[in-house]
Amino acid sequence: MTAPVDDAPAIFFHADAIEGEGRDLVGRRSAGQSFLRGFLTHVPGATVNAVVETKAAGDAFAETVAALGESRPVQTWPLRGEADFTRAGTVFFPGPGYLTAAWQRQRFGADRCSLVGITHTVSTRRVIEGLHNLMLTPVEDWDAIICTSRAVQGVVARQLEAEADFIRDRFGATRVPLPQLPVIPLGVHAADFAPVPGARDRMRARFNAPEDALVVMTMGRLTSVEKANPAPLFIALSQVAAQVGRPVHLWMVGYATRPEEEALHRDGAAALCPSVAVQVIDGREADVRRHIWAGADIFTLPVDNIQETFGLVPVEAMAAGLPVVMPDWDGFRDTVRHGQTGFLIPTRMTGGGHRIGRDIAARFADGTDGYLQHLTLMQQQTQIDIPAYVAAIKALVDPALRARMGRAGQAHVAATLDWSAVIPRYLELGAELAARRRGVTLRPPLSPMQIDPFDLYGRYPTDRPDGDWILASRRPLDEAGLATLDALNGRALYRRSLLPAARIVALAQAIADHGPLSVTEAAGHIGLRVDLAIGAALFLAKYDYLSIAPPGTNSSPN
Repeated sequence: MTAPVDDAPAIFFHADAIEGEGRDLVGRRSAGQSFLRGFLTHVPGATVNAVVETKAAGDAFAETVAALGESRPVQTWPLRGEADFTRAGTVFFPGPGYLTAAWQRQRFGADRCSLVGITHTVSTRRVIEGLHNLMLTPVEDWDAIICTSRAVQGVVARQLEAEADFIRDRFGATRVPLPQLPVIPLGVHAADFAPVPGARDRMRARFNAPEDALVVMTMGRLTSVEKANPAPLFIALSQVAAQVGRPVHLWMVGYATRPEEEALHRDGAAALCPSVAVQVIDGREADVRRHIWAGADIFTLPVDNIQETFGLVPVEAMAAGLPVVMPDWDGFRDTVRHGQTGFLIPTRMTGGGHRIGRDIAARFADGTDGYLQHLTLMQQQTQIDIPAYVAAIKALVDPALRARMGRAGQAHVAATLDWSAVIPRYLELGAELAARRRGVTLRPPLSPMQIDPFDLYGRYPTDRPDGDWILASRRPLDEAGLATLDALNGRALYRRSLLPAARIVALAQAIADHGPLSVTEAAGHIGLRVDLAIGAALFLAKYDYLSIAPPGTNSSPN
């Protein structure tokens, strides 16, 4: 039977999944920070629930949400230990996998909660291996991986299909449960991007863009293979500048993690669009990140790599009232409404089934190519239609069209991509998954790695004492003596003990006062579980504080 559910779902929290001091500003952290705020704002309930890896991580979660203004009590369940996180009903994870939660759930019943991951990048070896390994864990069809776009749904579905085929062929499996793959976009806090009075003039003055200039803006890390290769945009803007009869400026807002990448962007601009005023603007500065949108006229990002899956920045641009010109690529086609909020530019890529694809796949699988080299090989066989790019930017020279598309983009984001619209879809998904669990009687076994070690290694010893074995005292023990012993035997060094020192000493004292006693009798004297008494007795016998022998043998002290 499905367990009672607390009044709110839980999220898995790890500090690396959100923005913070000392951590690079990257897309997944920005999305994670935004989601956390959305979760706190739009998920109802008397408590804020989180699953964490350790108790310390739970304390960090409580501090993080308090800093964001959350006043509700915080409930956290560490994965390491016996905490029953299934009480939350649904647990949302910041990546496509569930860490150890699928196995941990088995302790309480596979039908007691649903595990829900979310995709970000799906091109790294780590993520693909994660999907591969996921299928060998007890995932059920009441679990899910949220796909942020239809394109990424296709990637995950294809990968899981290949994994399921392998499992059927290898093991003769007749049942291979697959998680649900709903498409739910990432969200934004639309109000964070609304232009404020005076911001346009201030940004244009700061970055030397006269009022008659057409300012085209990009946003994101300056990396030609992980984010966007700027060359097609440079070429397109060079042609635009030659045809529109007004200054054209390009603001590349972001930062480079490698000096070579920043040089590539600067050198590429100088060589391919010398007539365009190009600036690299540090997008990590808070004032720039908030207000730079207001100074631009058009947003674009020439993405043609497989690392991108959704793309938050065009959504942020639309929230800021900018028309967007984006490649018709991955998740952009789900968020940009062609002809209404901006334009989608046709893209092309080599098709599947050729030897080149098989060769690149083999190099990826065996690690011949590093991640950036893999992305580079793929990107060399993709194309953005430059004439269409030029035509779209030229069309947006018209301020009336820009204003109309900008207003449409703001309305679109507010209605469908603000967290107030997205979080309810998460909650609806949780309810749908709960309905799938309802009435299920399946309860698979615990993890094969969770075998009782005294069973697993049961053939190692000569004997295995039980509650009938007889204990007799050989010499006295007090807490000071036990502390001295622990300083010599490694227990103090490794900080692990079966029982508190006082309980071990109490057991030794009970045997000295009343013994010889069976293990069960000795345990009864101090109110201790028999299995714990067996372990404590073996520990004391190891150091000759007592003897332990089968019933019917001479167990009296020498």
